[in-house]
Amino acid sequence: MGAKGKTAAPSNGRSSDAISGSTALRLTRTWWEARGRRGRSAEDSWEVDFRQPLAALKGIHDLQPSHLIALVDACVPNSRSRLRAGRAAASMAQSLGWGNELVADLRQRGKGYSARQAAPRTLPSERAIEVLIDQLPSVWQWPVAVVATYGSRPHEALLHAEVLPTGLVRIAAGKTGARQSLAMPAEWVRRWQLSEKRLPPSMNEDRGHRAAGMAMGRMFRRVSAEMVPYDLRHAWAVRAIRNPRISPSLAAKSMGHSLAVHSSIYQRWFDAHEMESLQEQLSAVS
Repeated sequence: MGAKGKTAAPSNGRSSDAISGSTALRLTRTWWEARGRRGRSAEDSWEVDFRQPLAALKGIHDLQPSHLIALVDACVPNSRSRLRAGRAAASMAQSLGWGNELVADLRQRGKGYSARQAAPRTLPSERAIEVLIDQLPSVWQWPVAVVATYGSRPHEALLHAEVLPTGLVRIAAGKTGARQSLAMPAEWVRRWQLSEKRLPPSMNEDRGHRAAGMAMGRMFRRVSAEMVPYDLRHAWAVRAIRNPRISPSLAAKSMGHSLAVHSSIYQRWFDAHEMESLQEQLSAVS
């Protein structure tokens, strides 16, 4: 349903009522908030998925459908930024009642990006991770070690994590809700005393997910780390692929993924591991 007082865009591509980009952004937010319950990370989602992609429209006094199309087309093809711009522009068109044809066109223009197409990362070794964490202050050592040991997201380690007596970590909330995760390697729980929670003084559940994640990223830059926080999470996933006792389904649950998303993100490593295993078998026979 369109925003109150707005009409669908006519066939010539111009809306019948003048509306500024700032007003359109405000109406888009009202439309978005009305579409479902919003959790603690709502502000972060709005900032990354809507406000930033649509920010270039704020200075326009008479917004037209052609502006939304140009916004998406200006992004690099097959990029994450174009995907976000297409989705955000389609939501704005929908909130303004500018017609299903335009909404579908904007979404189609944004398509092309997938995690599988993204450039592969050079992931840190276990030794490199140990060297980094060993040098960190105690209050940062704990959350960074939780990301590395359990494959958690940085904001989950900083805001929602608790290491249980069993050695599992419990993530009470976060991007994909509550779950438990496996320690791998298990000796890291003892190495950094993860049963004793230690956090930076400014970190509490009132911090947004994005702000918490950015705080860990800034700390990595301060110590000149040769990796970023998410490299630790991806390294956990690859260790899980190489561990025959951990099924893809269990690894996905541990990381807070659906199996489909997990397989898509890590397909290149699944393929590489399968080829390595097959080559070992073939070499043993010959």
